[in-house]
Amino acid sequence: MKYLRLSFFIFLLTLFTACDDNTGSEKVDFDREAFLVNMADNVIQPSIVNFASEVEGISVASSSFATNPSLESLNELKSEFKEAWLAYQHLAFVHVGPVSSVNLRDRVNIFPTNTELIEQNIINQDYVIGSAANVAAKGFPAIDYLLFGTGSSEEAVLSYFVDPELGENRLKYLTDVVADIQTASNIIAEGWEPYRETFVSNIGTDVGSGTSLLVNEYNFQFDIRLKNAKIGFPSGGNPRTGGIVSPQSVEAYFSGWSGDLAKESLKSSIEVFKGQAFNSTNDGLGMDDYLDALDAIDRNENPLSSSIINESQAALDAMESINAPYSELAANEGSNLVEVYNQLQIVIPLIKVDMTSALSVSITFQDNDGD
Repeated sequence: MKYLRLSFFIFLLTLFTACDDNTGSEKVDFDREAFLVNMADNVIQPSIVNFASEVEGISVASSSFATNPSLESLNELKSEFKEAWLAYQHLAFVHVGPVSSVNLRDRVNIFPTNTELIEQNIINQDYVIGSAANVAAKGFPAIDYLLFGTGSSEEAVLSYFVDPELGENRLKYLTDVVADIQTASNIIAEGWEPYRETFVSNIGTDVGSGTSLLVNEYNFQFDIRLKNAKIGFPSGGNPRTGGIVSPQSVEAYFSGWSGDLAKESLKSSIEVFKGQAFNSTNDGLGMDDYLDALDAIDRNENPLSSSIINESQAALDAMESINAPYSELAANEGSNLVEVYNQLQIVIPLIKVDMTSALSVSITFQDNDGD
């Protein structure tokens, strides 16, 4: 009897020490706190700082343009605008804490933009930029329309803003949209440091933990906003489109920067996955290291982290081979874009099923994509 009690005690002790105190999952030789610290200090915080800096650039340039509309000030504003939109692509993959609190994705990057509502707002001057009614009439896509879609040439765009009747209203709307982006940027920049400790100290994998937030936001941005919104819906590649192309639905429809933004987005996904320090080649603890510590494999028994990186890189290579604006490709049946969509689709079960299962993280967002 003493032997049985001792054996039972040893069994319980073994079970207890083999389990993670936070999740009940098997312990591995991986420092989740160090992982979250790297993501917080080397990935997220620098991304926020960079975004804030680029948004400040738009703010200065838009004020200069509003004060002195000219081709020179217009081109300077366009240049600053593109840099800020590119900077956003990285921040979108770490949509946690104050970034999530201001709902940055919906606040600055809902596309296609509603050009009719923009023009109505300009004429009536009764808009509230921050209202739910204006979610599709602000942010980067609205600026894209105002700077590129209001004339067939730079001279025509400039004429749009110096029109004797509505020019002042148009300049005001432009600066109001930019100011809303800067307000969001300021809230994020000011809110990150107070939130950081909460993020890095929640080392479990349950809903609301740092790891769970990162994995969910990573999946959402990759699946819903990159694969579907940027590629699948405009090209007709997503099954929900019934094969019908929608060229006007691409990101950056008016400027033609759709390919640049999509490539930046996918590059950012790889960097974030690897825990690579922002704007650096320094590779810290990332989701790939976590999966390696778990010896996670894909359905073909290859290392899961390598499969995610390799398949993402294959999609990036497919993007790199495309030179024309995505709207032009979509208008011509979108076959090249469908190939990109299909390659991105290969990544989805790897990150949405295999990775979440290995990390014991639950997907908390819903979509009807059938993935």
